[in-house]
Amino acid sequence: METSRPRLTVIGTGNMGGAFTEALARMENIDLCIYDSYGPCAEKLAQNHRNIKVLPSMDQAKGSHIVIIAVKPQVLPSIYAQLSGLKPDFFISIAAGVTLEKLMANLKTDKVVRFMPNIAAKIGCAVTAIACSPAVSDKERQEAIDVAKSVGSAFELEESLFSAFIGISGSGIAYMFEMMHQMAMGGVREGIPYPKALSIVADTMLSAANLQKATGRNAVELETMVCSAKGTTIEGVKALTDGGFGAAVINAVSAAASKSSELEKKA
Repeated sequence: METSRPRLTVIGTGNMGGAFTEALARMENIDLCIYDSYGPCAEKLAQNHRNIKVLPSMDQAKGSHIVIIAVKPQVLPSIYAQLSGLKPDFFISIAAGVTLEKLMANLKTDKVVRFMPNIAAKIGCAVTAIACSPAVSDKERQEAIDVAKSVGSAFELEESLFSAFIGISGSGIAYMFEMMHQMAMGGVREGIPYPKALSIVADTMLSAANLQKATGRNAVELETMVCSAKGTTIEGVKALTDGGFGAAVINAVSAAASKSSELEKKA
């Protein structure tokens, strides 16, 4: 006997909600609905996907298996009452800085999953932290992981570590851009035009990441492999050390994590 497909509804179709919607539209065996208070935004997103249903009101999300909350944190207080009335099997929240405790209290449910993706969700390469409330079942937990993986990779973490995650991924992706820019400027100094230097640096970063993931080796071990005795690489590494590179990176992670904790307390 044919069974009905689970219904997933995305509330909010801005940058992050739009990225998840685009990814979920490629998944089979789900009925995908979206709602945005600004209707044209949702309609535009659905234009290229026949399997997306645009809801004219949030109330029509009732009966969803999963409701994904993808609105800005400051919007949440004004729609908690509507959201709590939807009563899905569980909620997934992408709202930055809003804790599971606060979500459960305001959504009037003990089944909430919190996501913390980074900006690369737009191209399906996000890194997403996941934390589940205790009442979320193993099956629901796996479903949430599958949703997160639709836009990239996913890592389950204790919610208390979300600020650290922001330091190394959510905000940390910006440090990668800064590193790319500064290395490319070094290439410019040595005679390579910036656009070409930036492309070389980007591919070099990808090659380093892919090598580490493929081998599973410690980053220090791989770095050591590149450093020949009295060679070019060790001179560059020494220059980074002399310039305080290691301390600067660690301090950047800690600064972002501390700011995240501060903002979460105020949320």
